[in-house]
Amino acid sequence: MRRFCIVLLVLPLTLTSVQAFDFGGYLDNTSGFARSPAGAETELQLVQSTTLALWIEQKLGAWTLDGRGSYTYTPNIPVLFDVERLAIAADVPATEAGATTFGLTIGRSAYTDPTGMVLAHTLDGMRVRINRAQSSFGFGIATTALLQKPTNRIILSRPDELDLQDEQRRFAPPRLIALVNYELLEAFAGQAVTLGAVVQEDLRPADQLTPAGTEGTTPDPGAGGRFDTQYLSLVVSGAVAPGIYQRTYYSLNSGRHLVFAEDERSSTGFAYQYETFLGHLAGTELTWFLPEALNSRARVFGQFSTGDTEWSDEFVPLSPTAFSDVFTLQPGNSAHVGISYSVRPLAGGKSDVLQTELSTVAYFRSSAGGAVSEAAVDPTSDGAYVGTDVNLTVTAVPLSDLRFVLKGGLFAPRKDVMSPENQEVDYQVTLQGVLRF
Repeated sequence: MRRFCIVLLVLPLTLTSVQAFDFGGYLDNTSGFARSPAGAETELQLVQSTTLALWIEQKLGAWTLDGRGSYTYTPNIPVLFDVERLAIAADVPATEAGATTFGLTIGRSAYTDPTGMVLAHTLDGMRVRINRAQSSFGFGIATTALLQKPTNRIILSRPDELDLQDEQRRFAPPRLIALVNYELLEAFAGQAVTLGAVVQEDLRPADQLTPAGTEGTTPDPGAGGRFDTQYLSLVVSGAVAPGIYQRTYYSLNSGRHLVFAEDERSSTGFAYQYETFLGHLAGTELTWFLPEALNSRARVFGQFSTGDTEWSDEFVPLSPTAFSDVFTLQPGNSAHVGISYSVRPLAGGKSDVLQTELSTVAYFRSSAGGAVSEAAVDPTSDGAYVGTDVNLTVTAVPLSDLRFVLKGGLFAPRKDVMSPENQEVDYQVTLQGVLRF
């Protein structure tokens, strides 16, 4: 990683016949405290993270080189050098081909699906985008194989979980991810419509997998197979009244995974076999902008995803989505409803440097039982309602290159659905400071 960072910083200096490049960086520190897990020596645990990042942007004729490298310190990972972004991109007129512009990006960059709930992750690959006056089409293909393990958040199978515990493995499990998006800006009544598809293929070698048909009497905790998924998504968004905007999305998830199940052909009566699943995700959000009331903003949102104890209709996102620093249920046998209100208390004055936001989210299990993404919820318990999260965020920007963010939140659980050691109120308070240079 040191070599990657050196190349990232030195490469523009070695190029000839090119324009001057832009560069900069930032220092980001987050410090705070949270309730310690049950059984810890102290009542509070430290929250600490410091990141030093450097970025460059270099014009190379019609192309642009965009890169960012960083060093991050946390108590769990004392040293982490990473290349967060390193790509070359071009965006050129394409009127002769019937389009407005044609864009191409090659390298490491951020990939996301139309909903933002299936995939939002850094990947290595190539993306193409064709823009027209009222529509756009995009295609991308990428891999996770070159990501460092601590920066990878795509954990889908039992072998993926075992990789996290294996200190000899440095890189993320290899997966191939392809995306296609089509957006129509003015489909109807001022609404934009986006159609998207994502295909994820597990590229783990066969010698790391449990072969289908393997017999046994009890499940092997180290067994696991390939985990392949596909997603079809629809997003409708736009203004529904002056100052009021809506966004509604739906995603269909299909896939296959290895399970230990009854098998009449097995000599033990049980064997590992691949099963398919089909899941659904739907959500909506309504945002009301009130510029005359201290530039305030009100937002109501909700989401539902399928799931049950048998995995037959579980929705499985590729990368996790967080709604709070204290507690979050990922899509998959979960639902939530929430509301937030943001206001700039000094709006209209000479020192409009503050913004505050208060939000609350109530979480549910969509099947009223079974496992969810949060291990603190007892999978053997019954009941849909899980608990409610409340958060307050105060952001101050005294200078254009200096920002402070104070966050405080708590989660009040429903005790009879939580594991015994997680029935108390969780809380966390952090102060983040970001200096850009």
